[in-house]
Amino acid sequence: MDHKPHDGKPSQVAFLLSQVGGRSAQEFARLLGPLGLTPPDAGILRMIRIQEGISQQNLAKALNMHPSRLVALIDALEERGLVVREAHATDRRLYSLRLTEKGQEVLQSMMDLAREHNKIMCAGLSAEECVQMESMLRKIAGAQGMVAGVHPGYRDLGKAKRRANEAE
Repeated sequence: MDHKPHDGKPSQVAFLLSQVGGRSAQEFARLLGPLGLTPPDAGILRMIRIQEGISQQNLAKALNMHPSRLVALIDALEERGLVVREAHATDRRLYSLRLTEKGQEVLQSMMDLAREHNKIMCAGLSAEECVQMESMLRKIAGAQGMVAGVHPGYRDLGKAKRRANEAE
């Protein structure tokens, strides 16, 4: 379906989504900087909070990323005292993940930043327009097969670095 605005010119919705999405990602990364977090870290902490005790394997599936890529990210979060690995309740081969008290505090700060991020990105829109925008973006995300609450970038984590290493 080719959507055209009233002036007859081709729509630029895809470009504008890309432009705003790129800017949004930059802004979120900037806001997370003082916490020493990256956007992937933030998403992992959020998922562990939502599914306390989730196994590394199931977290990798939920994020649609290769389990070996997740291990390094969890290692870094564990070294910072934000996450702990514990023996899984029913399967000795698996580790369950849980936020530490420090991890919960950092997550709360991160959620405050997420609210600020939303305000920044919705500047110029009325409250009603924000609700409409969210509804339309959910429709687009659903039509693209995106999983609610999971950034599609997890699938590609590490690929650019691996390609650069292969090129050397």
